[in-house]
Amino acid sequence: MKKTIYSLLLLCSITNSLNAQVLKRKYSNGFRYQILTAEIKQEKSFNGDQGVFVEGVVPNSTSESAGIKEGDIIVEINGTPIADVSTFTSPPLSEITEGNPVAYKVWRNKAFVQLRTTAKAKVSKTKQGIHYEYGEIKTAFGYLRTLLSKPVNASGKLPAILFIQGNMCESVIEVPEKDPYEQFCNEMTLQGYAVMRIDKPGAGDSEGKFTTCDQMTFNQELEQFQTGLESLMKNKTIDSKKIYLFGHSMGGMIAPILASTNPTVKGAMVYGTLSTNFGSYYPEIINRSLLQSGNSPDVALEYKNYTKEVITAIFDENKTPQQIIKDKPEYDPVLQQVFGWNEKDNTIIYRSLAFNRELNKIDPKKYWEKVTCPILTIYGTSDFEAIDKEYATAMLGWTNAKNSKQSKAIILENTDHAFALVGSMEEGIKLKHSGNYAQIMQDKFNPLLVTKTAEWLASF
Repeated sequence: MKKTIYSLLLLCSITNSLNAQVLKRKYSNGFRYQILTAEIKQEKSFNGDQGVFVEGVVPNSTSESAGIKEGDIIVEINGTPIADVSTFTSPPLSEITEGNPVAYKVWRNKAFVQLRTTAKAKVSKTKQGIHYEYGEIKTAFGYLRTLLSKPVNASGKLPAILFIQGNMCESVIEVPEKDPYEQFCNEMTLQGYAVMRIDKPGAGDSEGKFTTCDQMTFNQELEQFQTGLESLMKNKTIDSKKIYLFGHSMGGMIAPILASTNPTVKGAMVYGTLSTNFGSYYPEIINRSLLQSGNSPDVALEYKNYTKEVITAIFDENKTPQQIIKDKPEYDPVLQQVFGWNEKDNTIIYRSLAFNRELNKIDPKKYWEKVTCPILTIYGTSDFEAIDKEYATAMLGWTNAKNSKQSKAIILENTDHAFALVGSMEEGIKLKHSGNYAQIMQDKFNPLLVTKTAEWLASF
């Protein structure tokens, strides 16, 4: 079955004022496409190695205004060859904004055609019962796009949630309506809360000219969310005494830092996060993942030990992956398979070495001990990427004792790291490595995450 990829499409719109803002909306190509196959190339008499096959064009989009048609093969955009999917989400194409000139090189009727137009902005979100405000925050490393969702019929100043996403660098704003983050933020908005999301550098509309998400440091990421929190506190439509934090995964490392240094925060919530520093966490997750995937205890232990050795070399001995491989060539596959090492960008686990080294110095327990607001810790029993059930409960004892009665741990049965109902942990790992997981995590969102979170927020 062929795989159809939707290029930069957002099919819902509401126009919000962006007057006096530095950030412009990024453009949308507005076409559905498929990666070239031998069959398509033969049918179209195309001998090139790069390009995408257009399966459909969205009305009123950039591509329609340029004259792109179904059946075209787009070979270049603004002189950039279309190598694969990542070409659309990487500079220079990811930096095209509304009003910029756009030139397409297209293969049509056995000949190349040049088409030109002016970029049209991605359409903005709309959902019944929700008003979306596109904004921005200024950081030391550029302007970042924010999205504040508010319940339409609310009156007076609103309680608000700062949503702090996980480690990945993709946009949390330019996502489909059924994306797990989108579902959570929208449903919490419909519960009566304003919810703020912030895209990291280079994602969505956010600037990436000073640094991009994969090259930024952990301290820069911390600055991003501190600045977002401050903007919520200054927002005249928000009740500054009722601002909550929700940190998912890596965002759960940032939440206690912000809560401990901002005493006006009303409550802090974390889902599927770490209970120790990264160097202690990662070998255990690798071991558990391999065991749950059906590997023998000996294999799981072997890779756990490999992981520990690499972590020691990177964090304690300050070695680069290149230096590790030079000393021990057999560690090359470990770095690539277990750490996702990308030699071109010099990243491990999608982020820079500087990010991971700063992250490794963070002991979440020390920050939780300084938190004075109530906390909610949430653990899905099928979440092999995060803390265990016991740690979710233990966190409650780390915070200020005066709020212990209001703090709570919630266990969501059969729920994985992406808020999806997947059955047991073993079943969840199998689904995670299946070709259907992207659709599963959208279709299987566990509504109890919203229900239980809203109940806790309403309890104090």
